[in-house]
Amino acid sequence: MAAWWLVPDKRVDWRCLSDIEFDTVTTDGKLVHVVGTMASDYARNGTGTARFSGRVREVDALSVVHRMSEFEYVALDSMMRVNTVRASRLATDNAPDDLVFRYVYEGFRPGHTDYFQAMRTGSGMSVGFNEQPRVFCAAPPPPVSR
Repeated sequence: MAAWWLVPDKRVDWRCLSDIEFDTVTTDGKLVHVVGTMASDYARNGTGTARFSGRVREVDALSVVHRMSEFEYVALDSMMRVNTVRASRLATDNAPDDLVFRYVYEGFRPGHTDYFQAMRTGSGMSVGFNEQPRVFCAAPPPPVSR
């Protein structure tokens, strides 16, 4: 167990925007397909938000997933601990919670704590979550000046 309170916190402002698509075969042989966009914003003050907009198909049942969470986080070098404070299902979401928590992201459950690694790769970040494939977070586009 890492002594999180003994190591200097290395939080920075950053954003992770990634298109995600993956398949999972359940232990009983069913195919679950997830496709969508995950956007996460991390603030230097240790707070952030995560949003997923997409679909999950379990065999022949197609569900729309549109979730958002607010979290607090701590950074220890490239490792991060994220604790979900609040989560909400937006109006178009019709996916069962258990399906979302199991196959999309369990961090949409208030009180959930997750550990993952984030590493710089070129202009973006490579992020690995527990039980999820590693994703590449593209650098956000520069602000538009008017």
